[in-house]
Amino acid sequence: MTETTTHFTDPALVSRISNLSIHARNLVEGMLSGHHRSRHKGSSVEFAEYKDYSPGDEIRHIDWKVMGKTDKYHVKQFEQSTNLRCTVLLDASGSMDYRSPFNNGEAVQKMEYARMLTASLAYLLLKQFDAVGLTLFNESLVNHIPPRSKPSHFQNILHGLAEGAPKGNTRFGDVFNSLIERLPSRSLLIVVSDLLAKDEDLVKNLKLIRARGVETIVFHILHPDEVYFPFEGDIVFESLEDDAPVGLDPVDIREAYQKIIQDRIDSMTRTCPSLGVDYVFLQTDMPLEQALRYYLLRRNSMLNK
Repeated sequence: MTETTTHFTDPALVSRISNLSIHARNLVEGMLSGHHRSRHKGSSVEFAEYKDYSPGDEIRHIDWKVMGKTDKYHVKQFEQSTNLRCTVLLDASGSMDYRSPFNNGEAVQKMEYARMLTASLAYLLLKQFDAVGLTLFNESLVNHIPPRSKPSHFQNILHGLAEGAPKGNTRFGDVFNSLIERLPSRSLLIVVSDLLAKDEDLVKNLKLIRARGVETIVFHILHPDEVYFPFEGDIVFESLEDDAPVGLDPVDIREAYQKIIQDRIDSMTRTCPSLGVDYVFLQTDMPLEQALRYYLLRRNSMLNK
């Protein structure tokens, strides 16, 4: 892991949550996705690694070119193609770059929190031999890393996270239209966003995604400042996207603002389950390990009923 990517994932965090697994809700061929996948000797879709030849290994899988260079017998191993292919759709718009003016050590920048969440989810999926990819977006797709299942693919995910500097607006309609054809049925889509968008197409597009048989999880991430609006005095608020600056006294709008934000959270809490979509609201002052552990345990409990 390079120096530019290590701060996106806390080794202590991923080691503590590595005993958890993410299961797809849909059963594939009578088995939970990710748990029937195993390495085997034979031809398959994806080359995994070499191993030293042992008595009983099939001679036809010996790599004779490597033998010619090393004078040792090495057998090619393959992985069966995964039944679960996951894409993490990460919001890289300007609003994700919000940084609080207050000295609150518990709440981190939204994009940093989203990166840690995405890295943790990718780690867990790859650990159980599922394929995971990353798509960054604002008003359009910014970067797309196709799903792969090799453990080494985690480095590609981390590099993609490192390169995703937040900028631009959020437009779910255009993004989902560009993405929908890339998602195979019986796959998993994880949306990580503050849901602060110029359009109101999110629910409509979630319906379209679910109609294609794509399982969907929405992680809604907000900074506490965006929920409680704790500002005081006459302030000029500058947009992180393309809105004009606004000068006002926060006291005048705090109650109405808080209601709008809470109504949005309540609406998603009600609507998503009716679509068959998991909705998870997270504030960036919530310990990520605690929040993720609670969600995954609850999710797996529901799957096992």
